[in-house]
This record gives sequence, structure tokens and C-alpha cells, in this order.
Amino acid sequence: MTYYDIPKILEIIKQYNIDIKTLAERRKEYASVGVTQYGIESTLPKAQGVNSDVVANEAIRHVEDNMFFANMETEIKYLQDRWDRVTNETDAQILSLRLDGLSAREIGRILRCTDRTIHVRLRRIAETIKSYPQ
Repeated sequence: MTYYDIPKILEIIKQYNIDIKTLAERRKEYASVGVTQYGIESTLPKAQGVNSDVVANEAIRHVEDNMFFANMETEIKYLQDRWDRVTNETDAQILSLRLDGLSAREIGRILRCTDRTIHVRLRRIAETIKSYPQ
């Protein structure tokens, strides 16, 4: 199991929106439309959910094996499994806005407080996510 400290959790929160978009883009790139069949084969029942394109299957396997993207998915999963631990309503709102990709300054403008206050609250959120019993 990977150990996550406060700065790492803050980095995951900061990068969350970008990482989600990157992974969605990568999945779209490797989506396959399948192989067209003609004649009698086209009338036979097809297996559902199976991609018969060997090249696409190999490309998808390489993407899934790529440690960079696997690490990204692990970090996203870590955060998603624990963000319900943030029970304070204001902290939950700050976390939600930060996960949507807003900067501390933008969140401060929305909530009418300083960006320093937002940074302090984000650190407290990270501590809550980390310190909760596993």
C-alpha cells in the first residue's frame, strides 16, 4: 500500500480535475468500433462487450499497463474512497470546488474569504482524509 502524506494528498486534490479529463481522453482514444462482417457471418449473433480487434486490444492493454496512468487512477481512487470523510459543510464545498478545478483565489472570491484561508482549509481537509482510521 502506498503511503500518502499531507502534501501528496493536497497535490492529488489539486490535480484531480486534470487527471480525470486526461484519463477520459485516453479511454476515448482507444475506443474501437469493431470489425465489420459481411455475408452469412453478419446475420449470426455477436458476443456483447467483446472487442474482436486484436490491434485495439493490444493498444488498450499497453495503456492499462502504463504505470503513469495506473498511478493516476490509484491516486484518484484513493481520494474518491475517502472524500466522504469531510463532513463540515464549508470544507465539503471547498473540496468540491477545488476538485472542479478552481484555484484557491477563485474559491476565495466565491466564498468571500482570502486565498490563504482556503489553503488552510484545504490542508485541514487533507488531514481529515489522511488521519481517519482505515
